Amino acid sequence: MIKKLNQFTLVDVIERKIHFTNTNTIYDKIDFEDMNEGELQAYHEMLADVKEMNESEFVSKYLNIINKLTVQSENEELTDKREIEKMSGYNNAIVSILECINPIYEYDLEE
Repeated sequence: MIKKLNQFTLVDVIERKIHFTNTNTIYDKIDFEDMNEGELQAYHEMLADVKEMNESEFVSKYLNIINKLTVQSENEELTDKREIEKMSGYNNAIVSILECINPIYEYDLEE
């Protein structure tokens, strides 16, 4: 279905990211299996939340998650390579959606 762009929502963006991650043939999925798993996990969680939360609740929740992941990374709490890749994909997916809300989230995740 073709929508007017003023009808295009964050739900549409997340659904397209899920579809792309599941179907793309640009790179070898085996090489990015763990990263894709993390991305898909984040996209599915955000898809559910975006339908229920207001903007400030959503942003607050996912900034807190990113901050926790940053602390884990800085403290080297994750040591398994596959888990690190998964959490990297999870983090990247969150940042990509937060950037759709406000581009500042690519740079300033402390606010």
